[in-house]
Amino acid sequence: MSDVLPKIVNDPDLIIETDEEDELLVPDVKEQIREIDTDDVFEKPKKNTATTKIVPVKKEPKPKRELSEAHKEKLKLAREKAIQVRRERAAEKKKLEELENKANEKQKVKKIKELENIVNDVPPPKPKVDIDESVIQRAIEEALTRQEMARQKRKQDKKNALEEEIKRAKAQEVIRQAIYPPKLYAGDQGFASKYIYNMQ
Repeated sequence: MSDVLPKIVNDPDLIIETDEEDELLVPDVKEQIREIDTDDVFEKPKKNTATTKIVPVKKEPKPKRELSEAHKEKLKLAREKAIQVRRERAAEKKKLEELENKANEKQKVKKIKELENIVNDVPPPKPKVDIDESVIQRAIEEALTRQEMARQKRKQDKKNALEEEIKRAKAQEVIRQAIYPPKLYAGDQGFASKYIYNMQ
């Protein structure tokens, strides 16, 4: 372990000696620094010997904008129109409120009557119908006429469809007979000439 630590050498040649002059210079510098006047280094602001007052700057107010007579008239008309519209709306609102109040009162009276009828076991009144007999008769006749016309139309359509089907069937029969002629049997006209005697 002793090898790791450095060895102290007591050699008189290695002793560093300080000069006395260096020690003397240090106090002189300190004294010189004390003697320096800070006024020489730093400039102080000069004081005004004359007394001056600072007066705030007053801004002149902007001139007021004057409206022309025509513009004043337009504004006056617009105000009058707005007042008139407001009055009309207020009158409409008031009228609507009055009507709503009347309707509510009528509904209350009607509801009270209905409740009284329920409590007193009064049967509800049957609705009365005032219809003229001629109007009822005419309505019945018109309904029957329309129904009969619809029936006749359906009947005619059915008849037309049947006739069309018959025509189509006849045309198919003619075509079939042209393609496949019927066989002749004994006793039929032309049977002997065709099959027996070969007289064609």
